[in-house]
Amino acid sequence: MLFDAHCHLSFPEFDKDRDEVVERALANDVSIINSSVSVQEIDKARSVKERYGNVHWTLGLSASETDNEKVDGTIDAIRKYRSEICGIGEVGLDYYWVKDEKGRARERENFLKFIRLSKETGLPLIVHSRDAEEDCIRMLEENGRKALMHCFSGTVEQAMRAASFGCLISVPANVTRVGSRQALAMALPLESLVLETDAPYLPPVHNTRNEPSNVACGAGKIAELKGISFEQVSQKTSENVRNFLSLHK
Repeated sequence: MLFDAHCHLSFPEFDKDRDEVVERALANDVSIINSSVSVQEIDKARSVKERYGNVHWTLGLSASETDNEKVDGTIDAIRKYRSEICGIGEVGLDYYWVKDEKGRARERENFLKFIRLSKETGLPLIVHSRDAEEDCIRMLEENGRKALMHCFSGTVEQAMRAASFGCLISVPANVTRVGSRQALAMALPLESLVLETDAPYLPPVHNTRNEPSNVACGAGKIAELKGISFEQVSQKTSENVRNFLSLHK
């Protein structure tokens, strides 16, 4: 079994063939963590989870979204669906899209709210940290909270620091063609790695739509880089996801 630890099945890119995409994953023994990043996606996410035993979902908010009403609404929804979701996320910091310090300060305030919500609910965090790895890692460490670092794009040293207090580093399927992803995969032990697609983004083949079944491409590349078997990568990274998100069935 493989786990796609992070994708966006509820996005409109899958509106025409969502069921077929999930069925392809199922046929390839891939379980899916579907990340909803707005309350508008909840109905789609719940519907897919109800139909398919290999789909779980998390609920968060895009890091660059700083509207107070949307932040508070997302927090309320996480509390409401606490028993259905397996994590809070993605949430975090995005300094790529938010350049001004005032906006970044608001992002940090919101991220802290979600960190505290994770403590309150006991739900694990799935974190987005684009161009903001130092602040994300610092805030997690200061608040005694580990996270699944979705699509981690920081340095090897930053990844090692995050892993040192229990964070998982998620490697997307474009590890097949991106050197910085390959460096992370080679440097980190399997105990700290999980796989994702971030579908519909970051495909193993450039300029194509990504989908959860492609997580196998990432597993194959990591096996090649580490000189170990595909089965070893599959087994350990899946175990890491199950343990972190408490998916023990």
